[in-house]
Amino acid sequence: MPASFHILPQHNLVYVRYSGLMLVEDSLKAFGAYARHPDARPGQRHLIDLSQITDMERDFARVMQLQASKGADLAMREAETLMVYFANTPVSLKAAALAKNGWSASQGVIAIVQETEEAALSALGMVATSIDALFEEALRRAT
Repeated sequence: MPASFHILPQHNLVYVRYSGLMLVEDSLKAFGAYARHPDARPGQRHLIDLSQITDMERDFARVMQLQASKGADLAMREAETLMVYFANTPVSLKAAALAKNGWSASQGVIAIVQETEEAALSALGMVATSIDALFEEALRRAT
């Protein structure tokens, strides 16, 4: 699936990964599934990994519509949300900038872009140096 998510409740973190062609429809499906997930909570931090995308949908009106619908849902949760975009290629940086600029503080979303995994994780207050290490640590805690 081009968009997937994993909730790490012990870290109050939602990890979202995009790969291949980034489409608005995939984002809508993933966000809808997250919103209905029993572990979804107000104020969860989000790590959006765009490092594996190869291109993105160019229908910017639809992209802005997506941000508005996600923003309305997050605003109803009455808790500030930190969104950290991990982007390390020209196309992923462009996608991250577009997504970041679609949020406003009035929506209760603080969005930043980081170009390395370590910087993205650090911005979220994580001590792991890679996303793989974060999941390995979460798996160890779960067993």
